[in-house]
Amino acid sequence: MKNQIEKAVTSIEKAAANRNTKQLTEFLHKDYRVIANRFKGSENAVIISKETYLQMMKDKKIGGTSYDINFNDIKISGHTAIVDVLYSSEITSDMHKFLVLIQDENNEWKIVSDIPIVME
Repeated sequence: MKNQIEKAVTSIEKAAANRNTKQLTEFLHKDYRVIANRFKGSENAVIISKETYLQMMKDKKIGGTSYDINFNDIKISGHTAIVDVLYSSEITSDMHKFLVLIQDENNEWKIVSDIPIVME
């Protein structure tokens, strides 16, 4: 099961690097949220819906960077997984992410929550 989860996370990273919103739509759960707490020096938390995330991707405000992925830990409980992962890039800041994935009705792993922490 860990291989399926790693494949899902890697596929999502590639789709974001290519700003492929069609693929992202398939990989992200319908209730997907980004929870950015004090992101890049902000004083508060910002919650971004799937629709806003995809629009930001289309507007080229986010995405477009290819990252190397290092899985620190994957915890699985039933149809839910929490992934601790480090995204590394030579051209931009690294990101430590906590991802929550759930299996949908077709047993496909979808990201429902993305908590990024920029490593500056």
